[in-house]
Amino acid sequence: MLSDKEKLEHFLQTNRHIKYIRVQWIDYSGVLRARFVPVERCLRIANGDETIHLAQNSMLIPISTAPKIFPLSDHHETWDLRPDWSSLRPCGFLNNHATVMSFVDQQEAETRFDKCPRMRLVQALKRLEHEWGAKVKIGFEIEFMLFGSDNNRIRPMDRLNGYSRTAGLRASTMNLVDEILNALERSSIRIHHFHAEIEDQLEIALAPEPALDAVDSLVLAQETIRTPCLSGPLNGLHLHLSLDKIEGALPDNFLAGVLDHMNALCAFGMANYDGYVRSSNDAAGAWIGFGTDNRDMPVRKISDCRWEFRMMDGTSNPYLFAAVVLYAGLDGLAKKTELRWKDCTFFPHLMTEEMRVEHGMDVPMPVSLRGALDCLKKDTAVAAWIGDDLLKWYMSVKEKEVEEFSKMHDDQRRIRFLEYF
Repeated sequence: MLSDKEKLEHFLQTNRHIKYIRVQWIDYSGVLRARFVPVERCLRIANGDETIHLAQNSMLIPISTAPKIFPLSDHHETWDLRPDWSSLRPCGFLNNHATVMSFVDQQEAETRFDKCPRMRLVQALKRLEHEWGAKVKIGFEIEFMLFGSDNNRIRPMDRLNGYSRTAGLRASTMNLVDEILNALERSSIRIHHFHAEIEDQLEIALAPEPALDAVDSLVLAQETIRTPCLSGPLNGLHLHLSLDKIEGALPDNFLAGVLDHMNALCAFGMANYDGYVRSSNDAAGAWIGFGTDNRDMPVRKISDCRWEFRMMDGTSNPYLFAAVVLYAGLDGLAKKTELRWKDCTFFPHLMTEEMRVEHGMDVPMPVSLRGALDCLKKDTAVAAWIGDDLLKWYMSVKEKEVEEFSKMHDDQRRIRFLEYF
């Protein structure tokens, strides 16, 4: 096995043009943060001769109050970045730069890395393989819109006007998409497919990868194409998860565990104040349940061991969300949770109450971040999965968001998100 320094040296030998490495992490608000470090210093860091120390606000700045931080303790805390040098990628949209994802290490924590979302995903993957002999692959579907320099939507004569239509992908829009795809290719991010989604909206599906690599790819892909919108379609971010096998258990138990904890999971997946418009109009499903190839449900079943989890958007911390989905599935496997929900092949908004109850769809999805956080507080299993400290810190950030964003007008909130995403 290569040492950290050997991994970095090998990468630099292959990519001799790299001068700076973005040492990156994602905070509890889902915001990507980075230190831009010259390669000479990165070599010293990889050799263990130096450490990147972070300011106390490295994880705990609510978007609603930024740049102001609110402390959870009365003493100064010490945070360090621990780059995972196996995650090195060229930065396809900026020459001479590369990226590496990091673990965050809060030195005063009772257990090292116990407040790190990325480490929680690593631990969930290890448990799944150790206890059930299963490995996970993940792919993401990224929905987005294109903007002009004044943040108005690009409106060429050839408009994007419908699902999988070629109209709109013949002129300037296609040229921009080509630029994005070329940048992703330079970053070693593989594409599964791309297509027009609905009016003015595009979707790029990333190819499935081992789970941690897949989330690393997502972070870099989002930074390549990310531009939030003030109006227009509801841009989602869908997680496709497949298990290669589960020894001594049924895939239905895994799915049942996720559905059983769905309301709490929404607090991690749809992690912003305005995100719940998606669960009130079936974009992420209005009722807890699943359906084979049913995109109006929070979970779309694709095969016995593959599902699309739709209760996620681009403001989530993807490491934390992927981790809690896996932990919920692990909970279902351990308890052999019965899949009491029936496979729903109907449009939920056209179903009668009797039909919904027959399918086990008797619990609505949360329709606000406040509602999801209340469900998270009541779900005592979550603290055992991700730790009391991490949950306390995450909840404190999100509760501050609810408090502050509720005082703002819609445009004020959206402009604030525009500044951070």
